Amino acid sequence: MMFSQIRSYDNYIVANLQLNLLKDHGISCYLQDEHTITIDPLLSPAIGGMKLMVVDNDMEKASELLDSVEDDYLKTVACPVCHHTSLEKITHVDHPTGFWPKLKNRLIGGSPASFKTYYHCTSCDQTFSSLPV
Repeated sequence: MMFSQIRSYDNYIVANLQLNLLKDHGISCYLQDEHTITIDPLLSPAIGGMKLMVVDNDMEKASELLDSVEDDYLKTVACPVCHHTSLEKITHVDHPTGFWPKLKNRLIGGSPASFKTYYHCTSCDQTFSSLPV
């Protein structure tokens, strides 16, 4: 059985919630580097966080399940400005060129590419770097 990484986490609780969600739906998966990050959280950027590994045959099913759960959750979060529940998640992936920018991203984030996630309210057009409380 071959496993591939589907997500990466620096938060133990979120990682285990999503791991157990996949297991409850019959998807074979595990968390790689879970114990290392739990013991020493400062190593998370260096090794790329806890990696959710899923069997290759179930990658599409697992990705759809995790995305649908996240979309369902976003439908319940109200915008702090207009109070509508119309938030959407936007992920920007930056693939730098050149050796030094790639090395910098690898050392800081554990990947040669950098990822920025933000949330956008389609109702009032406001953008948030994190989910409102």
